[in-house]
Amino acid sequence: MAYPKKNNNAADPETIRAILDRVIYYNNENAYLIASFDGGGKNFTAVGYLHDPRDGEEYSLSGSWANHTKYGRQFTINSYETHLPSSEVGIEQYLSSGLIKGIGPSLAERIVEMFGKKTLDILNHHPEQLMKVEGIGRKKYAAISTALAGMKEMQETLVFLKSHGITTGIAIRLYKTYGKIVAEILKTNPYQIIDDVVGIGFQTADTIAKKMGVQEESIYRLTAGVRFVLDDACKSGGHCFLPKEELAERSAVLLNVDEAKVERAVLSAIETGYLIGEGDVVSPLRLFEAESYSAKKIAQLLHKGERPLDKKKLYAALDHVEHRHHIEFAEKQRLAVVSAVLNPITILTGGPGTGKTLSVNGMIELADELGMQYVLCAPTGRAAKRLSEVSEREAKTIHRLLEFDPNSGLFRRNDNDPIEADIVIVDEVSMVDTQLFASLLAALKPEAQLVLVGDVDQLPSVGPGQVLRDLIDSKSLSTIRLDTIFRQAERSSIISNSHKINHGGEPVFADDFQFIDAETPEQIQNHIIGLCSTVLPQNYQYDPFTDIQVLSPMNNTPSGVKELNKKLQHVLNGHSSIHWQGNERKFLHNDKVMQIRNNYEKEVYNGDIGRVIGVDKEDGKLYVNFYGKNVEYSFNDLDELVLSYATTIHKSQGNEFNAVIIPLSMSHFIMLQRNLIYTAITRAKQRLFLVGQRKALAIAINNANTRQRNTQMMKRLQALL
Repeated sequence: MAYPKKNNNAADPETIRAILDRVIYYNNENAYLIASFDGGGKNFTAVGYLHDPRDGEEYSLSGSWANHTKYGRQFTINSYETHLPSSEVGIEQYLSSGLIKGIGPSLAERIVEMFGKKTLDILNHHPEQLMKVEGIGRKKYAAISTALAGMKEMQETLVFLKSHGITTGIAIRLYKTYGKIVAEILKTNPYQIIDDVVGIGFQTADTIAKKMGVQEESIYRLTAGVRFVLDDACKSGGHCFLPKEELAERSAVLLNVDEAKVERAVLSAIETGYLIGEGDVVSPLRLFEAESYSAKKIAQLLHKGERPLDKKKLYAALDHVEHRHHIEFAEKQRLAVVSAVLNPITILTGGPGTGKTLSVNGMIELADELGMQYVLCAPTGRAAKRLSEVSEREAKTIHRLLEFDPNSGLFRRNDNDPIEADIVIVDEVSMVDTQLFASLLAALKPEAQLVLVGDVDQLPSVGPGQVLRDLIDSKSLSTIRLDTIFRQAERSSIISNSHKINHGGEPVFADDFQFIDAETPEQIQNHIIGLCSTVLPQNYQYDPFTDIQVLSPMNNTPSGVKELNKKLQHVLNGHSSIHWQGNERKFLHNDKVMQIRNNYEKEVYNGDIGRVIGVDKEDGKLYVNFYGKNVEYSFNDLDELVLSYATTIHKSQGNEFNAVIIPLSMSHFIMLQRNLIYTAITRAKQRLFLVGQRKALAIAINNANTRQRNTQMMKRLQALL
């Protein structure tokens, strides 16, 4: 067979007949492959989607050539056909590969010895003759027959899916989920795959549905579109509901149909239980249940009233804590400490430098004095580690405290098996979303006290809801707001300026709080790179990996997270060996990375920052250290990690860094809000650098109109009290 000649136009489509020589990388989830093929004695690299690749198999690969900047000329596979071997040696190798369950090398040899070149015809059309082969009894034949039927079914299904224009990668995921009934599923309601197949959203399902001939005004399509619009509003906007009219308007635009038809689809989704309608608002079922349960549980906790403690003994114990630790609590701190052991629920809020940490330590010491059992927790690993450091007690992530069970997908700790503690203290509550809060409440004993600590002026949670804000605004709970900056904190320009900015004032620049003027994206990038690589390490002995953090308002601008990460990786760590490389990103040894979604099995959570420490390329594994704990990732899991030399401000919550650098540009206009800048500034412990345009800072400070989130926690709670 002739090796394909190089085209003048690298993008011209062609078909190559070649033998798979070696698999370089394979993703079991979506069948994405990088492999070396032998095309007539000459090797070439191909990339694309190919199901269950096996060395030695022959394929017809259809696609086109492209020049990769690093790896050179590669063939991109758009579709393929598998060719069965024709020689006895090839057939024996084919059967020995493990492709057919029940047939190993020795049995393959005996089968080919008996049937020769007719072996594959026997397997396909007269498999019962296999029972003539030594070692194949009825039981073995039944297993082989089942495997052969499965292979035939898979091939027929994939051919059916490809005939409807469904890409190989998606076709394989659909087959893995549904098996032979996938055709029936797609013909009946192709939008079902949104719920059943991980990674398939409305747009993909809608494209498939059109190819399957689903009408534009099908109730399945309209209902799926409505659910997508509502879920997207909850994910991207933090909402727990949308007004029915707004939901219909948004859905009509997405679906390109009349609003009246969409309104009927909304009613249909409510009738089937996917959505919950209350008056003129519509909520996803999961968020409706989380808000409703939280309000009910809080009302139950409040109903029990104060813990029956002798007030005289209580205040004597507090005096003893002050005397033993040579401290004197301010009046509001004293109120907070006492409330924590007395009231069913206590909220402690306040900005940096106002004494939240001292108050929490006072609660812990008082609980020790009174012989009360307590647990400490926070939403992220870094926040839990920090809480542990300042309290000198064990602190866990909320997820670890609740003991997630990967088999059931639920938390082990709940109403039936609550946390054994008299007091549960939760730090950084502004980061806790509605569903996690409901799970936490479910794990509280009826007689337990709950203490919620956080800065209500910071950004709300990444997930839906604004729990801390709603609870404070309900005016139903014991709430102490610390507003006095203590003397030692006054020396920090970071703390004093954060309070000025939080109240709409202009910052006063100093050695530890600087503004570096830069107009263009290139200038902003250059200043940031200089600070991270030279100025801060040389002048202040800061480690660029552990002490310095760049926080950008956005991901996709020239001074956004993605572009800055590429530049900083190259400058700070470009000399390190490459452990893994994808199409658009790579991880090097010692890279600074962030987990971007909760992984309960690995016990790493959204926002946790770690370092790449090793790789096993043979087994396809990358190793990352998070706060002293080594975590293993298969190459298939690496979409959970991103570089974190720069991160978004939202992702930085719960973390603190010695030096923080914030790019500010008019290209960030949509995100220039006071609480965003305030949150970023409060991440810095020792030094803060704003780099960019002063006009952008002024706009952010003057924009106190934070994006309103649609929630009903406050309303539900007030209705029960």
